[in-house]
Amino acid sequence: MHDLFRNKEIVRAFWLAPPHKKASYLTDDSTWHLPTSIGQRQFGRCDLQGEEARGIFTQAAADVFEPGGSIDILHLVAEDDLVSLHCQVHSRLKGGIEYQGAYHMLFRLEGESIAETWELLDTAYQAQCLASPTRTD
Repeated sequence: MHDLFRNKEIVRAFWLAPPHKKASYLTDDSTWHLPTSIGQRQFGRCDLQGEEARGIFTQAAADVFEPGGSIDILHLVAEDDLVSLHCQVHSRLKGGIEYQGAYHMLFRLEGESIAETWELLDTAYQAQCLASPTRTD
């Protein structure tokens, strides 16, 4: 029997944690499945595992986003060892571009850690924001 409330709280805490603390929620061999266009463009593949999966949070925080921002969790649903998260990220990209990205994630837990994640987002919107010229003001 799975503790659905506990599983949802683990995912909530993970997603709201600062980037440098997110890795502690993942298993040592956790797998992160990225959308094809993002995975291929940024990593040369879509499935990241272990250290590489844990590193995407510190890399994104340092390379893409300015400090701060917020996340609105819109829906959090659990069944068995799976938790589905639908959220809206509000942030500013390096260079000053405002980013308002919607995400849907499916997490698979092992015990009290996240073992696998499937990430879905508007990849065209993200690519457009990342390709926008930087602000100079």
